[in-house]
Amino acid sequence: MVTLIAESKDYSERAKEIYRSLGEVYELTEAEAAKKEGPKFAADILVVRLKYTIDKSWLDKMPNLKVIATPTTGLNHIDMAEAEKRGVKIISLRGHTEFLDKITSTAEETIGLMIALVRKLPWAYDYVRAGGWVERDRFRGHELQGKTLGILGLGRLGKMAARYARALDMRVIACDPNVAEAAMKELGVAKVTMDKLFQESDVLSLHVLLTDDTRNLVKEEHLKMMKPTAYFINTARAEIIEQGVLETALENRLIAGAAVDVMWGEEGGLKFEQELKNNRLFKYAKNHDNLLIVPHIGGATYEAMATTEDFIADLVKRYFGIKS
Repeated sequence: MVTLIAESKDYSERAKEIYRSLGEVYELTEAEAAKKEGPKFAADILVVRLKYTIDKSWLDKMPNLKVIATPTTGLNHIDMAEAEKRGVKIISLRGHTEFLDKITSTAEETIGLMIALVRKLPWAYDYVRAGGWVERDRFRGHELQGKTLGILGLGRLGKMAARYARALDMRVIACDPNVAEAAMKELGVAKVTMDKLFQESDVLSLHVLLTDDTRNLVKEEHLKMMKPTAYFINTARAEIIEQGVLETALENRLIAGAAVDVMWGEEGGLKFEQELKNNRLFKYAKNHDNLLIVPHIGGATYEAMATTEDFIADLVKRYFGIKS
């Protein structure tokens, strides 16, 4: 069995050892990934994170491929239909709720983005780096105590974010058709409709899994319902919001600000990075101090990445019928 690790920098050594127990292990360079040529592409197992989009152009070059292993819950960086057509098994974190309940990094990031945004911390830091100090009123922000956090999607991460927000003395409301009102009440969360969620939230955070049903779930009409003093946070997937509507809401001052960890088109990897300067959201962020963008780092902690990489490697080993 041959394993090809597409993004091997800082990859868990324990996970690599697990793959080595199955056979040869190769690590891919960016130059090799760009060409998609060479003996490494004869691999049986492809291990990826989020940097590359595994589409037909990849799969055409990998005739022996049996498994794509990805330590992620989101799968929009993989052409699922093309993989299924070729009989390639996708092994991911999706559905492994008991394991994922221990991974807090994205929920922690949500709270970090919320605080950074409402207190203008990144822009205050830039001001001091440029040699400023006395004009602190430029960075006057807001307290979170007593404010309402609205959560769209009260799953694993939504529940964590709710718990952290309650520790900040925030009121928490949520919309999730799959969670009963009684269950939300036990968590100290009030169940509301989607319209009410957008109307009442001072900070609204997305924690919805991207599926065909949730793609473009949030539309322009929803952002128009928000208070002009409210903030919008997305650490889920950009495609949950209709393309362009967040930019429109910011440009027209329909909301006070936003923080995002994800962007439309990011699955293009290096190509997306090369075209970023022309991105409408990026252009807005360059000239305004109410939009915070970070490069999909929700799960990017040393602890979370090592733990999830080990977990996926163990799943791959079990898939081939080999006990640890």
